[in-house]
Amino acid sequence: MSHFDIRAKATVSQEYCAKNVCLSLLSSISGKSNEHQDDGQLADRLQKSLKGRRYLVVIDDIWTEQAWDDMKLCFPDCNCGSRILLTTRNMEVAKYASSCKPPNQMRLLNIDESWKLLQSRVFVKNCFSPEFEQLGKQIALKCGGLPLAIIVIAGVLSNIGESFNEWTSVAENVSSVVSTDHNVQCMRVLALSYHHLPHHLRACFLYFAIFPEDTVIFVNKLVKLWTAEGFLKTEMMKSIEEVAEKCVNDLIDRNLIFVQRVSSFDGKIKACGMHDVIRELCLREARNTNFVNVIMDNQNPCEQSMNYSTKGVRISIQSKLAANQLSMVCNNDSYSVLVFTEDPSSSRMVQDLKHFKVLRVLDLASLSLNVFPSCIVELFHLRYLGLSVYSSTNAWDICFPSSIASLEYLQTLILKFLTSLGWKFTRPFRLPSSIFKMSQLRHLSLDWNYLNGHESSKRSSWVLRNLECLSGWNPLSCTSSVFRLLQNVKKLQICGIQDDYIRRDKVNFHDLCCLDQLTELKFKIRKMVGRAIYDTSFVLPPLVAFPKNLNKLAFTATRLHWEDLEILGKLPKLEALKLGYDACIGTDWAVGEEGFPNLKVLRLKHLYLHNWRASSDHFPRLERLVINRCWSMYSIPQDFVDITTLQLIHISDCAKSVGNSANKIQQEIEDSYGSSVEVCIS
Repeated sequence: MSHFDIRAKATVSQEYCAKNVCLSLLSSISGKSNEHQDDGQLADRLQKSLKGRRYLVVIDDIWTEQAWDDMKLCFPDCNCGSRILLTTRNMEVAKYASSCKPPNQMRLLNIDESWKLLQSRVFVKNCFSPEFEQLGKQIALKCGGLPLAIIVIAGVLSNIGESFNEWTSVAENVSSVVSTDHNVQCMRVLALSYHHLPHHLRACFLYFAIFPEDTVIFVNKLVKLWTAEGFLKTEMMKSIEEVAEKCVNDLIDRNLIFVQRVSSFDGKIKACGMHDVIRELCLREARNTNFVNVIMDNQNPCEQSMNYSTKGVRISIQSKLAANQLSMVCNNDSYSVLVFTEDPSSSRMVQDLKHFKVLRVLDLASLSLNVFPSCIVELFHLRYLGLSVYSSTNAWDICFPSSIASLEYLQTLILKFLTSLGWKFTRPFRLPSSIFKMSQLRHLSLDWNYLNGHESSKRSSWVLRNLECLSGWNPLSCTSSVFRLLQNVKKLQICGIQDDYIRRDKVNFHDLCCLDQLTELKFKIRKMVGRAIYDTSFVLPPLVAFPKNLNKLAFTATRLHWEDLEILGKLPKLEALKLGYDACIGTDWAVGEEGFPNLKVLRLKHLYLHNWRASSDHFPRLERLVINRCWSMYSIPQDFVDITTLQLIHISDCAKSVGNSANKIQQEIEDSYGSSVEVCIS
């Protein structure tokens, strides 16, 4: 793989969208993509990114010849050994795209291979008696050589444990669904795994039908949606988030979903996905139980009338023609509407929402609305609301109505403000002080905001006692009078432009210490086009200002001096530190004498750091080191070989010498201590 300068992958799927393919490839290549560019601009950017470089591009699950014709022009042929790998279910498409050699057709597994696959998934983790092994061989044989069917059945068997009767039942059921049609056989076997799910996991599994094919599904969004739907119940000594993570892990263990992204910051599952074939099962079961109506582009009116049901309690709109279709499935008892189309005309359907009086979930974040829809404040039962407001004017900000406080049951509020000029021109919201009346609010996510008249909100009854996560909070609102209303916040992102941060008369962050429950804190400075950039750096609060339970810190564009970080090493519970783009300025980082005695995770991203001088004594408990896009860095301090707690070094988009130093540390740790460190270089 190191033979290639660039490695990128995109999934096409049946619901082909050229823009999404380009965005996915550009994100793989540079880590950046601009969703506001049109198809032609994105294709041009992609071609320029690949030109003159040796690349490996994987195009997964392409369905039509037209899709390949659209994409192939983006891939320059510079005769330098580049390769494009396509996967498809259609042999005609494979033959059409193949340059000269016949396409490679995947075969089914033979009996021995089927047994080995099942054995590796079930019997390596668990020790079973010979009679279980005999049953396992029968089950593997009946899966018809289909790897996906074997893997999913393995998930069922692993969760059953040593119950001979249940194993026998699975074996009999697999036998009863045998078909000469491999697609039918696979679907029937997968259905067995669904029917073995505990009741509480069935709803969680069916919820994946709501998302479009090949969507990257973020776990933190799933948690909010499942909570709003009422799927999750608190367990003793566990938070809602922990219960949700357990449900996600259970579905992964059963091989019904797969891990798509893992946080390099703390190793937790960040995003998951679902195989297309399993999604077909999910869609079928969801429709059969009236769990969801899915409105898609590739359905003709006849198919739509067959698939739509006025009994569906959830509506997922994945069609560019959704403006006229919401009324077709209008059901006064529907309590979830989620929109995934970016078609501007779809915003016209918003007025139809007034008919959905019992809505609990409304996700319009993919739409760009010109104004805040007034009808939304009448949807009193809302628990989850996601909105994107779009402005093509020069308006500096947008005011939110005080009537939003009438949504008294709202748990999650996500607001984005977009302009036609792209993300650098993002504008702030002006929030009404009545926001503090929304006592059920748990998650408030903003790009950036200003708070109107918060001094008038000192009434004791106006307290966001349930608010746990707050992002996009302006520095000017970081006062004791405001923090007193946010006593239980656990995660806080402070975000504003440089003008907001340098108003020393109003901003000093000394009052952060009021937030006793705060464990995660992020500082971000927005760089706005058309606004002056000052040479002054962000000033860290004194040590006493930091909350006592703080264990995660992150900085972006704060332009700290490296020596400023010494104060952070004195935080008694700090375990994770993320330094993002322009977080620190200067090319040399000589870590202070006291270092970071409790730090377990360190991430450096997009920093212009050349020389990093540190020893194992400075990071005695470090477990994970992540370095991304630090192009000027030469190497990792070699003394890190003596950090006995080190588990992972992840390097991406850095100089080759950084990767070499990581490999050297890995080898020396193995030679000196006999322990292993995982090194990932991309």
